[in-house]
Amino acid sequence: MEPSPLQERVKARPFIPFAVTLSSGRVVNVTGPEMIILGRRADTVAFVDEQRYDRLVIILHDHINSVDAYDPHQSSTPPG
Repeated sequence: MEPSPLQERVKARPFIPFAVTLSSGRVVNVTGPEMIILGRRADTVAFVDEQRYDRLVIILHDHINSVDAYDPHQSSTPPG
């Protein structure tokens, strides 16, 4: 089993926030390494949404279209 395609970004020091675009078109923003648990087939991202509810997003590795840099200070888009 291949490691997560996000592993290098999550383990990077210093950590640089990134956005994951899924095959559905959904964009999941990862603003800190504590937000994500890496798995063999899927990764889990946890965050608090704009209504202050806890949310989990499961990202299947096969559904990752792109991973791009993300600047949380220049975007009003919530994490997930």
